[in-house]
Amino acid sequence: MLLRAIARTMLAGALPAGARESSALDVAVRGVETAISGLPPAVQEEVEQLFGLLEFPLTRRFVAGVGPWERVSTGDVANFLQRWRTSDARLLRSGYQALHQLVMAGWYGGDAAWARIGYPGPPKIG
Repeated sequence: MLLRAIARTMLAGALPAGARESSALDVAVRGVETAISGLPPAVQEEVEQLFGLLEFPLTRRFVAGVGPWERVSTGDVANFLQRWRTSDARLLRSGYQALHQLVMAGWYGGDAAWARIGYPGPPKIG
C-alpha cells in the first residue's frame, strides 16, 4: 500500500483515469520492484530500511505525519512528500529523491506509459 499511495500522488495526471488507474498503479509498483532489483545490494538494503521506516506505524507517523497507507489521502501524501522534498534535513531530502526516482523509473521505464507521453519505444534492431 505504501508504494501505491506514493505512486498515485507522484504520478497524478500521468495515470489513466477511472477504473484503469488501479491496474496502472499495479504496473507502476511492479516497475518500482523491478527497478529496486537492479540496484546494488547495499542500495537495496537502504531502500528496504526506508520502506521499513515508512511502514512501521510509529515511525511513519513521526517522520511522514500520515496514518495507515490504506486510508491516507492523496493530499496527506503530497504534503508529506513536499515536506521531505524541501526539508533542511539532508536525510529526508535523500529519502524523497529515492522515492521519486524509483516511482518515475517504475512507471516511465515500462511501455504502459509510453503512448501517453508520445514515446514510440526503443528502435527495432535487426
